Amino acid sequence: MAQPDTSNLSSDDRILHELAATERTLQEELVRARAEAAQVVEQAQREADGIRAAAREQIAREEAAAASTVAAETKATTAEVLQRAQADAETIRAHAAQRVPQAVELVVHEVLGGRA
Repeated sequence: MAQPDTSNLSSDDRILHELAATERTLQEELVRARAEAAQVVEQAQREADGIRAAAREQIAREEAAAASTVAAETKATTAEVLQRAQADAETIRAHAAQRVPQAVELVVHEVLGGRA
């Protein structure tokens, strides 16, 4: 900005002009600083939004992985319990099959009073 010719002014007037010029300069610097601060805040907000989005995505991935792990463990546990139950049932059936002749003989003896 061009400085006005202050050579014909008194020293008080020159000081006032210098003060006015300094004030204008400071006001311009303040406007620039505020604009720069607004840009910094906007950039920080964008970065924070990006960090939050990345965190949400990471949480979603971890939740999916945990759910998958729980499902796999549940499936394995269910299969193991079912296998044991089937083995127990087979053992009970085999044991019962071995005792069928004795049961028939007991029923015939108790009901019919004799042997089959």
